[in-house]
Amino acid sequence: MRPRDTITLIIVASVVAGSFLHPRVQASPRAEASLVRDAEGCRASGDVPTRSNVASTRAAILCLLNRERARHGLRPLKRSSMLEFASQRHSDDMAARDFYAHQSPDGVEPSDRTDASGYPSMGVIIGENIHWGVEANATPVRIFEDWMESPGHRENILRPSFTEVGVGVAHDAPKRDVQGRAGVYTTDFGGPLRP
Repeated sequence: MRPRDTITLIIVASVVAGSFLHPRVQASPRAEASLVRDAEGCRASGDVPTRSNVASTRAAILCLLNRERARHGLRPLKRSSMLEFASQRHSDDMAARDFYAHQSPDGVEPSDRTDASGYPSMGVIIGENIHWGVEANATPVRIFEDWMESPGHRENILRPSFTEVGVGVAHDAPKRDVQGRAGVYTTDFGGPLRP
């Protein structure tokens, strides 16, 4: 980790490795985009991500995040283009270089990515959730369900001090020889550091 002149708290969630190393794969991929039912009020949350539905996939994740936060009496997250840039860059990198981790093979950390995106580095707190899946398990609703079952990911989703989020979605698996349509997700959260 590089030295920093500012105070930044990084909260990085991780989950049981097995769920990421061996995603549940549908026996036979289906041609249509929607494989699972949309979550109530979150349009396109049951669709497999593709290059043509990036905007609706991001919107579905944001909807799911804010729906859950509302259930817990928390303010909704706003979309941040800077955090979205950092998130997309990481999802693309994981898919292109076949790795699955918060830190890239060359040592780039979540804070490095958010700094490079122009997101403030002083007086902020950041967090990151990542996940990937194939076919039905690549849909926003399934990715979100898995995050909510993981204590660290759930904590990021329900952290009151987070006010913004960026969603990145790549359309390949972060490992080789995966059959079917895949999606690798990164959500970078940000907000003011509270004493």
